[in-house]
Amino acid sequence: MEKQPKAPEKPSFVKRLEERYLSLERIVAALMASALLAYVYQLLSHGNFTDLSSYYNSISFAGFFVIMILGFAVMVGLTYLFKQRYIIPWALMCTALAVSVLFAANYKDGGAYFCVGIGLVDLIIILWQVRGDKLGISGISVSRKAALIVAAVLFAVTTFVFGYYSSMKYQSYSNFTFDFGIFAQMYERMASSFAPNTTVERSHMMSHFGVHFSPIFYLFLPLYYIFRTPIYLFYVQSAAVAAGVFAIYLIAGKLRLSGRLTLALEFIYAFYPCLFNGTFYDFHENKFLTTIILFLFYFILCKNTLWEFVFALLLLSVKEDAAIYLIVIALFVMINRKEIWRGAVMLGMAIVYFIIAQQIVAAAGEGVMMSRLSDYFINGQSTFGSVFKAVFLDVGFLLKQMFIPEKIPFILWMFAPVLFAPFMTKKISSLILLFPIIPINLMQSWKYQYDVDYQYTYGVAALVIISAIFVIAQLKTNKKRVVVLTSLCMCAIMSVALVFPKMNNCKSYMKSTEGTRQQVDALIDSVPTDATVTAAHSLVPHLYKVEWLYTMPDYYSTKRDKPVDTDYFVIDTRNSELTQDMKTVMGNNYNLIQSAGFAELYQHK
Repeated sequence: MEKQPKAPEKPSFVKRLEERYLSLERIVAALMASALLAYVYQLLSHGNFTDLSSYYNSISFAGFFVIMILGFAVMVGLTYLFKQRYIIPWALMCTALAVSVLFAANYKDGGAYFCVGIGLVDLIIILWQVRGDKLGISGISVSRKAALIVAAVLFAVTTFVFGYYSSMKYQSYSNFTFDFGIFAQMYERMASSFAPNTTVERSHMMSHFGVHFSPIFYLFLPLYYIFRTPIYLFYVQSAAVAAGVFAIYLIAGKLRLSGRLTLALEFIYAFYPCLFNGTFYDFHENKFLTTIILFLFYFILCKNTLWEFVFALLLLSVKEDAAIYLIVIALFVMINRKEIWRGAVMLGMAIVYFIIAQQIVAAAGEGVMMSRLSDYFINGQSTFGSVFKAVFLDVGFLLKQMFIPEKIPFILWMFAPVLFAPFMTKKISSLILLFPIIPINLMQSWKYQYDVDYQYTYGVAALVIISAIFVIAQLKTNKKRVVVLTSLCMCAIMSVALVFPKMNNCKSYMKSTEGTRQQVDALIDSVPTDATVTAAHSLVPHLYKVEWLYTMPDYYSTKRDKPVDTDYFVIDTRNSELTQDMKTVMGNNYNLIQSAGFAELYQHK
């Protein structure tokens, strides 16, 4: 038999390079990483990449290529000298993420499509890095204790950062009656009389529970006696969202995930864009949903009956429509986990509680808000039965309402950060957890329900995150690494795109009121709290101690006690149109008694 000819040996120089992890593909990767490093420099120096002419004329071509050449030389040199296989892949990973985040931070319109486009490029890089474990992930060891410490740090940092920035709006008189003034006044009334009463929500004295039944507010009342200021509400809200990271830690441990993966999931939670982004829009009970739902799942996994039902009750206490989440979780427990009696009890709890809560809201106020489902009313019937019939009998109409162009970005904001992992499940029954996104967000025509800047994402976000964790736990090693690494990148990119502009806005609010805030504070403090007061909606949150307080403009008034003939009017002169409206209402019946900064105080003659 003839011997096969030997393959020609590689030149010794090429062989030496490959032995030192400098194959052709790694050299190309080093070139990419060095180019991205130069981009980092240019973006930090001249961030406005969206203005092509301005960007082109301001960047330094020489600087770009100098940084690129030096970066390439350092990466290749270190790899060759130390025979270290991970330097170039990690350099590429870090520079790609840095450029992605800088793009997101400097793109003022920060849209979901742009973020997804950036993420797709990162995905391609990650696919190369995962093959052959070029990042050396298998050699990284993280203890559970270290993961817990990181969870605690993430909790502390996010609570402080988002509490601090979101409270800037209040300090700069940039919050309004809807939706902060009502809660500021409500908590002060709760502290005084234990009743969640407010006059600004519907322009007459009423319980907030006549709009939404949320007894969970009492859970945070004791600390309000210590920190008796509306600013407390921003920090307690941020802490409530941040606390979910501990639930992630516990769930990962129960699923026997490694410390390394637990750490990654904690960061995915902390940067999931549809959580802390919403804290910039005032204060809402919905923001307690995420952490409660995640802890509920932990106790379901533990089969801890007592705490399971404690958190089920906590979930229901957030709001009357929170029953939707518990119903879905109960069905998941029954169908997916085959725990029939546990699920049946939770299902019964949810249905009974919703009926009772609906009656309480109706008795204390106007009843459950059905107007947001008006598209599904048949022949003028504004009932849940009518909505159910419309959805059941005309599924085509429902789909038409759900998948309109305006709602596609919402779907991307919710699922792209976790790489649509919930849909990778092998158990179709797990998809039931995603059902609430239909009635809560997609089937509604009220635009705020499917806008991630507002409070209607928090319950669904918890279900998306827990669904993604269940799927990730079952994936094979390489696919798991691709999903987790890409999710980390996507969460960072999308979170920065949403949050960074809001942080800048908050700083701008503070700067614009610099030198006048203290004067306005003094004017506000001079208003008698036992008088009747009508105030511009931007001043209402600061007049929270006034028991009989009314707002202009008033979007939800159904009946009035005497808002247009009050003892005092407090005007914000920054809004010229509203100032004119308020002066028209006052007529000649009021005298200007004090002016400070951008506020004017008028007293009835």
